[in-house]
Amino acid sequence: MKKQVWAYLHTHWDLEWYRDKEDFNIRLLEVMDIVLKELKQNKAPFFYLDGQVVALLEYLKYRPNKKDEIIELIKAKKLAIGPYFVSADSYLINFASMLKNLDLGMEISKSFGQKEFIGYLSDIFGISNSIFEALKIKNIDKALIWRGVNPQKINNNCDFIKNDIKTTWLAQGYFNDFLHADNIEGLKNYLDKIAKYSSDNLLLPIGADHLGMLQDANKKIKKANSMLENYEIILTSPFEYFKKTNHKNTTKEQEFLDNSNTYILGGVYSTRIPQKIKNNEIQNDLSKIIEPLNYYLKENFEENIKEIYKTLIKNHAHDGIYGCSLDSVAKNVDSRFEKCELMINALKKRMTGNFKKKNKIKGQSKNKIGLLNLSNSKIKSIKIKLPYVLANSQILNTKRAFCDELLYDCYKIPVTEDITEIYTQLVEIEENNIFEFNTLKIKKPTIAHKITPSSIENKNIKLEIKNNKIYIQNKKTKENFELKLTNIKDEGDSYNFAPKGKLEEYKLLKTEIDYQGNIQSALNLNFKNITLKAIIDNHCDFIKFESIINNKTKNHKIQIALILKDKITKTIAQDAIGSIMRKIDSNYKMQDFMPAKRPVELKTNSFPMQNFVCTNGVMVLTKGLHEYEIYQNELRICLLRSTGTISNPKNPARSIPAGPNLLTPNAQVLGESKAKFIIGFGNEQKAFKTVDNLFENYIAIDGEFKEAINFKIDEMPDNSYFYGINKHKKILYNYKENKISLI
Repeated sequence: MKKQVWAYLHTHWDLEWYRDKEDFNIRLLEVMDIVLKELKQNKAPFFYLDGQVVALLEYLKYRPNKKDEIIELIKAKKLAIGPYFVSADSYLINFASMLKNLDLGMEISKSFGQKEFIGYLSDIFGISNSIFEALKIKNIDKALIWRGVNPQKINNNCDFIKNDIKTTWLAQGYFNDFLHADNIEGLKNYLDKIAKYSSDNLLLPIGADHLGMLQDANKKIKKANSMLENYEIILTSPFEYFKKTNHKNTTKEQEFLDNSNTYILGGVYSTRIPQKIKNNEIQNDLSKIIEPLNYYLKENFEENIKEIYKTLIKNHAHDGIYGCSLDSVAKNVDSRFEKCELMINALKKRMTGNFKKKNKIKGQSKNKIGLLNLSNSKIKSIKIKLPYVLANSQILNTKRAFCDELLYDCYKIPVTEDITEIYTQLVEIEENNIFEFNTLKIKKPTIAHKITPSSIENKNIKLEIKNNKIYIQNKKTKENFELKLTNIKDEGDSYNFAPKGKLEEYKLLKTEIDYQGNIQSALNLNFKNITLKAIIDNHCDFIKFESIINNKTKNHKIQIALILKDKITKTIAQDAIGSIMRKIDSNYKMQDFMPAKRPVELKTNSFPMQNFVCTNGVMVLTKGLHEYEIYQNELRICLLRSTGTISNPKNPARSIPAGPNLLTPNAQVLGESKAKFIIGFGNEQKAFKTVDNLFENYIAIDGEFKEAINFKIDEMPDNSYFYGINKHKKILYNYKENKISLI
């Protein structure tokens, strides 16, 4: 008997990639015009629009008269859209953005009449566990995935259950244009490969990147069936496949990040790092400050926030935030980030100003400060910008500008004479609680840290220079490790890093005190074209770093390396929600296997993370640095990677091109770039408690206010981490029980 092949017509649509959005949009008009014509004339029963609505919205900008026709086709189940706003990466975006992507996509899809959804993830570079958590929260019980799956770890069965989600692995991917070219023999071989991992029912995508719909599909399928001995193709939708297929096999895989079967193109985690840092900062401001402020203060800026998310999430589209695209695309990404920053800044200032009007009982107070603690831990010192100096403060810098109260009072108009000195200052404060607003006394600090030109320390932690080497010590346990700055040449591309030659260690040229204060001090570690600023305060148990790189070299990779006592056999890294434990073959070295043999993409010991990685008792927390690497006893964090092409056809780490060989000179990241990270001693729970310190998730307001305002999450159990607000519910993750909840 012939095996039944449930086939669906589709096109995979990159919003922008090796051409910019407007260029792709011209092609989109032609592609969608054909889709609507073919469906309307019943030349095909169904078309799947890539699981995202952004392509449809772009089409309707230029074909608004087609909206009613599209609604009719969707209601007739001939065309399917959603659930995503864009097809987004799962390792570079946070959980709040994941949920908002689904919220926007499902809201728009439902407005067109779409009622049923599949978590369609046909081409993203690895599938995190967080994706399935997001689908589950949004009551989507089906998913289609491709990259990152090792068939042996799903019992060689492409249909399985993951986190209660019925999941089908596209064993040969989504790219299939054999019928477009009348290549029946190629189609037969393709089906044979899918059949290895399928039951008597096979799922067959028919389409490819930006490819026009197969025309006269009904006739061509009939002709193909007459020439296939072992298969019968039934042209339908993936929804019908899920009805016919029994998903029994339950996988224990935490994530799908294996490249033994398909490319996962892991170099995208370190390409165009400055953009990833910007994305990380904007996401944090939105989910951990702006949305909570709007929620707790009962403001009415939901539509403003929605507009920011729409702008931001367009950058999360496949090939956007990855960085594997043209420089012109990267410029569009930067312009959207700038728009988001401006909107966030305006909202933050407006809501802060509104709060002050409602609750302030006294104007300037040099001895007290209002604090809205939106972080997951108590705060000992805060940073604030004011036109006057607080008692016992440490001045970090000054600049001339308008003060916020003047700018955000609609009954005042600033004039030139109102420009004044604004002091960025640091103060220590009395005891405070998370998710609570209080007027707090400013403490007179007792200096509890020391700095010299070759060391910086407090009672908890110490950084010291010995014999021109950098060491960090846990003063309580006496544990220590060496810190190095390394560089290696890269002959890869935006998709894959390919090391060349030996790893070089930057020589420490000199150290000097950057500033010394009664609350915080900083030591500069100077290398050739690079400065690492080590910052410590009276009470912290970690060291905060700022790297300033003046990059003058092309095609290379700069990393900070922690040289630990023992070999690293496992890591725990923060995922979009919760964390992921990974077992590590620390002896593996990519160079030993280069060049890659066809059709292999070489395995790496580099992995993605959200904001932290922990191993062997140490933790590194970062702000937009998403890639860490392991070799023997070294934990390496990528600070910068320079590459000059989308896809190098001679990349020794990958045997087949992943895209066009188009030059991207801006991806070399020449000139100055900055990054922030924390290094300390601790485990996953400690990292969760520390990560908000890096982002400074609080609002400090000068003056005295009414009684304490409690925003505390009463339902929030111990060992829980607050991720933000979604649909007026609080996103909580209990890292002790590994459980996500919305309350």
